[in-house]
Amino acid sequence: MIPKKIHYCWFGGNPKPDSFYICLDSWRKNLPDYEIIEWNESNFDINCCEYVRLAAENKKWAFVSDYSRALALFEHGGIYMDIDVEVKFPLDEFLVHRAFSGFEIKGSPFTALWATEVGHPWPKKVLDFYNEKTDFNLTTNTVFVSDLLLKEYKVDPNKDEYQELEDGIIIYPSTYFCLDLPKNYAAHHFVGTWHDRDTPNPFKDFVHAHFHLKNIVEMKNGKKEIHNVVNNMQKFSTDQILGQFPLKMLLKHIVKRLKR
Repeated sequence: MIPKKIHYCWFGGNPKPDSFYICLDSWRKNLPDYEIIEWNESNFDINCCEYVRLAAENKKWAFVSDYSRALALFEHGGIYMDIDVEVKFPLDEFLVHRAFSGFEIKGSPFTALWATEVGHPWPKKVLDFYNEKTDFNLTTNTVFVSDLLLKEYKVDPNKDEYQELEDGIIIYPSTYFCLDLPKNYAAHHFVGTWHDRDTPNPFKDFVHAHFHLKNIVEMKNGKKEIHNVVNNMQKFSTDQILGQFPLKMLLKHIVKRLKR
């Protein structure tokens, strides 16, 4: 049984983005009886292993979080969420699992919402991996844990659908905890600490475009309809394309090219 605890990480001491408080309000609204725990330098040892020490030394706080979230789940159990995850509906029905997460996109069966019971072997495997590392690189936690699910737990990364794995791990489709749909349990906004929620977000757009295109392709005559749309697209002249750019930008580009 997964306890009613929410874990999130904030290292480095910088002010939190405004988007975090929107997400925090959604946690409090939909999970009112959950304990919310922030992990930071005051309650986590940033010298606990060489990988974490090097990440902190280089001020790569997201990578410190990769370790601390796994430790929090292993020792305390509960639900870990990135600070840009918005909860839309209660998650109590998922607490009966030993562990769960969901697809971010086809090929990535692990997202910014991850939950386990206390002492579960999944976060322990993540901790063991980092404890054995003596160097530091920028491979993200999402990539590593997705690979672990593939190699250790035999998840099928090409099927963005419900999957039951060993050790009681349940992986849900991206429609559950990742995509920003009108009705689902949670949405990952891919804001991070480097991206403002109100500005265009290419990766979030890509994830959603991939999802909707997949649905169209799988529809009856879907591929034919896409073919018709592509073939009937308007072709633009060179002048029409150049007309979309500000003159100052074009002149700057021309000068730069002439200097080469």
